This record gives sequence, structure tokens and C-alpha cells, in this order.
Amino acid sequence: MITSISSRRLGLLILLLASGTLSLVFLYTTIKRPDDLMNQTSKSTALAQSQTYISNTASSLSSSKSEWEQCLDPGQEPSYYLSIVIVTRMDDYAGGQQHRLQNFIDSAYILAEKTKENIELLVVEWNPPEDRRKLIDVFRFRRSDYLTYRIITVPKKIHQALPNVGNAPLHEFEGKNVGIRFARGEFVVCTNQDDIWSHNFHNAIQSHAFEKGVIYLQHQDAHNIHDPLPPSIVRLPPFANDKTLYDSCNLGDQDWGKFVLPPPLNVSMTNILKIGDQAGDFTLAHRDTWKIPRGYREEGGVAWMDIEFICTATWTFDIPVVYSEKGFTCHQDHQNIWEFNTEQHTDNKDIHMEDIRDKKKVYINEENKWALQQLDSWDLGLACIEFKGGLSQ
Repeated sequence: MITSISSRRLGLLILLLASGTLSLVFLYTTIKRPDDLMNQTSKSTALAQSQTYISNTASSLSSSKSEWEQCLDPGQEPSYYLSIVIVTRMDDYAGGQQHRLQNFIDSAYILAEKTKENIELLVVEWNPPEDRRKLIDVFRFRRSDYLTYRIITVPKKIHQALPNVGNAPLHEFEGKNVGIRFARGEFVVCTNQDDIWSHNFHNAIQSHAFEKGVIYLQHQDAHNIHDPLPPSIVRLPPFANDKTLYDSCNLGDQDWGKFVLPPPLNVSMTNILKIGDQAGDFTLAHRDTWKIPRGYREEGGVAWMDIEFICTATWTFDIPVVYSEKGFTCHQDHQNIWEFNTEQHTDNKDIHMEDIRDKKKVYINEENKWALQQLDSWDLGLACIEFKGGLSQ
């Protein structure tokens, strides 16, 4: 009896000793030694010192004036082959805006990755709503060795300091002029947040098909055709993947690396409305060529300045215009709400195109009084941030 009890106690003692030994082994293997911790800390410190982090994009992104000037500086010479310029604000324009804008951002990423050309996506965030998050805090900006992002924010103070004919919350062409002024690309394309890039544009970029001293336009189908959709109007799912985005805007077979543009055409009263239709979705020129007519004329949010710009560029300044029937963009289908907002139908109806054609009148911005040059943008709160995108590891 006594022997049996001792055996059980002995067994229990052995079990306890074994458990204790395993615990010590586990403790030893999971707790790092001081030298391991020091190595890990030094690696983390080195990684942190090699990268710049934005800890909270929802907070105010402040910078010194010298940092601000550096962010806005377009440089004496181009830093990229292409600058893509859009103007937007987070007001859910036409419903589902966040999906279309994310598709647009991803389409720019795909363009950079596939063409291997250095590109900047320059977003002008105009008069952001005070009760909404800013762009940088909402969207995914993926990292590519060939793509740089810049967001220039035009605050409410500047919006209120400018003329506003139709009481519009966003001035498209004034905003595009801001992008043109500060763009670092050799070529600058002004487009809209609802567009994605076609295979034709991929090929044209890859082929270096564009030249200085020319205005480039494209064919794009009318936006009010919803059923059935024409080829250059696409209906994409929210957050489409890369293959869906890329394949949705084919618009023709390609001879890759050998894209050929048509010769310049004679812009006339009979074809100006055709070639200028949807020019807001695609107008491309060399950075210096944009500045000859001083960008789009600024009249306080007035519409149709894209067509007037073409007339002024080619008839006043004799800049050739190339119109490509092979479209460079596809427009993401959405409901047409602008046509029902009659207050903002403030076109330049008092301008006669014949007078521009015949060189009787010149309609351009005053020198140094466009693209916010006439304002103290620093004091009024113009903001700028430049980043590469992606997530740090």
C-alpha cells in the first residue's frame, strides 16, 4: 500500500519536473536575448530612417514654406515623360464617384507599370468639402517605380477669392491650369476622373509618339449614350481588378512600339465641334506648348473652355492640332447630372469663334494672372504633398 502511493507520487513528481523543463525551454526560445533585441531595434531604426512616413493622413498635413515651394516646383527641365492632370473633390459626383476615381487611379498605375515610362499623377483637389475626408485619406495609391503622386489642394479660401459665375463648388479649367503650371512632365495630359487609359494610349506612350508644339485630341463617344454602350463608354464594377480595367478599354489591335498618329488637320468651323467634343476628357501637349496660349481661359467656372482653348491655340497662335480617331481613353458610364443643374450652365456664349478664326479678337488670360499666379497662395492655404504610394513593411 505504502509502495503504491510512493509510486504515484514519484510519477507526479516526474511529470511536474518534465512540465517545468518544457516551460523553461519554451521561455528560453521565445524571449529574445538582449543582443537579439538590439539587432532588431537597430534594423527597425535603420528602416525608419530610410523612409518617410505619414502617421495620420486624416490630420492636417503641414509643411514649411521651403518644403511647400519644393513640392510645387515644376523644375526647369521635365522630371517625367508624362504628367496626368485631373481636378476633383470628394462630393460623390453623379453617385459612385469613389469607385470611378479609384479605377482611374489604378488605370494610371497600370499605364506606368506596362509602359515603364516615368509618369506623375497630379491631382488638384479643389475646394474639398469640410465634412468629408481628403483624397489622400480615402483612396489606394499603389507603389510603382515608374509612378509618382502629387496632390495639390486648393482650399475654400482660394475658391472664394476667385470669380464664380455659376456658384459651382469646383472650377474644372482653373484647376487644370494649376496642374499645367506645376506639372513636371515633358508632356501634360488634362483628363477627368471618370476616364481610364486605352491600349492606344499605352502604345502611344511606349512609342513616344507625341511631339512638342502640337495639341493632341481624340475621339470619344458621347456620354449620354447609355444603352447599348458605344465602344469608348464602359461600365465597370466597383474596384475592378487590373485585368478588367486594362481589357475594358481595348479600342483596337496594336503594333506595339510603333504607334502612328495622323498628320495635323485644318481646324475649321465645320469640324471644330467634332474634334473638340469631349476635349475635357483628353487634351495633351508639351508642357511648354500649353503655356503659349496660357492654359484655359479663366472666367470663374465657365464651361466649354476646352473648345475655346483649341480655337485660340490653333487660330490665334497657329499651333497644329492632331485628332486621333483611335481613342486614348474610355469614359466610365454614370448618370448625367450636370445637364439638370441649369445654374451651372454658364458657357462662353458671348464668344464668337469666327472672330478667333479671323484673328479679329484674342481671348487669353492676362500674363501672370492665371493658375493662381495673381494670389498669395501660401497665405491662402494652397497645400501640396508628393509621395510614391504603397505600404511600408
